[in-house]
Amino acid sequence: MVPVQQRDAATLLPVITTYVLPETTIYSDEWRAYHALQHNPAYQHATVNHSVSFVDSNSGVHTQNIENTWMLVKRKQKKQGEFSRTLVNSYLEKFMWRK
Repeated sequence: MVPVQQRDAATLLPVITTYVLPETTIYSDEWRAYHALQHNPAYQHATVNHSVSFVDSNSGVHTQNIENTWMLVKRKQKKQGEFSRTLVNSYLEKFMWRK
């Protein structure tokens, strides 16, 4: 997990190429920041179009695992009576450590 200040292609793509091994299959939605992955031969990039479906009916690609994990993190923090955007990284780290 790598915290980033911006969620744009100029920020995300260098993080991906630094921390994700070549030949990895990356599943994502069709957010434009990820479009350049389609042209990077080091990775397989499979997408799902959320405006059509949450699971691609042809390939079975989905992003439900990460969406579910994020929901669980937020729910756990809200149960504890706290949720601050500035502490999101620490919430995720604690959640992943305990998982």
